[in-house]
Amino acid sequence: MRVFTLIRLLKQRQHTLAQLAQLLDCHPRTIRRYLELLEEVGYHIDEDEHGRRYLFESEPDAPAYFSAEETHVLRQALTGLDEHTPLRESLSRKLYQTSELVPLADELLDMHQARVVQRLAEALRQRCRVRLLRYQSSHSGTVRDREVEPLGFTDSYAQLNAVDVATGQTRTYKTRRIEDVELLATPCSHAVTEEQLDVFGLSGTVPELVELRLTARAYRLLVEEYPAARSFVLPVAGAGPTDLRYAFRGEVRSYLGIGRFVLGLPTEVQVVEPAAFRAFLREKVGQARW
Repeated sequence: MRVFTLIRLLKQRQHTLAQLAQLLDCHPRTIRRYLELLEEVGYHIDEDEHGRRYLFESEPDAPAYFSAEETHVLRQALTGLDEHTPLRESLSRKLYQTSELVPLADELLDMHQARVVQRLAEALRQRCRVRLLRYQSSHSGTVRDREVEPLGFTDSYAQLNAVDVATGQTRTYKTRRIEDVELLATPCSHAVTEEQLDVFGLSGTVPELVELRLTARAYRLLVEEYPAARSFVLPVAGAGPTDLRYAFRGEVRSYLGIGRFVLGLPTEVQVVEPAAFRAFLREKVGQARW
């Protein structure tokens, strides 16, 4: 788990060796061993002028990725080469830069942010304080816990507006810099933001939870059109390659935005809940002028 967490942190491109050790609760020597392990299996770790370590990746328009199975077979073939062959190390590195192992870091980062946002959303519903565990401040360069009163999200759930309990000041916290969230029993004393936008760009004062099942195509279209929705989508365990492989579970402020998306893919999206949303969709279909 530490190595997987390290991959996610390296994706963020903002941590020094000492900060990585603090976040993973281990000695810097352990981090160095993990980095050596990642290098051995084909990842390439870079360091910027500020000493921040990050995962070097190929460009977004790189060729198609090798699957995990293809990578395994090719890796075995490479082990048959003499270790002094000049191209062996280069081939190994390129193989892993164009395999499913690098996109895994993207998934880990998205799953982490989804978990953080979901817990903060729960705190907003309960109107309770939270403790932001090991928050990484880019301004001060520190990593420490912060006790805050959540007010609301901004910038498509990428940031949280909250009152810092220690200072009484309203601050903005980036959700990707929060390692974890602990809900506290203390109720909030500050009012929440009255109006917010959901991931589909519509406003409203009363959020409602919607759960969908998506095919792979529907998932790709969703995150392309509404990138903020990616934090609320997780793979469905046990789903086959042609099944409804992804689950969207998030709050919306209006049925109009998410309704337009669902009605555009009627055979590739299943509405799990709520029943009121299904009734809304049926009403819209009944109004069609086909």
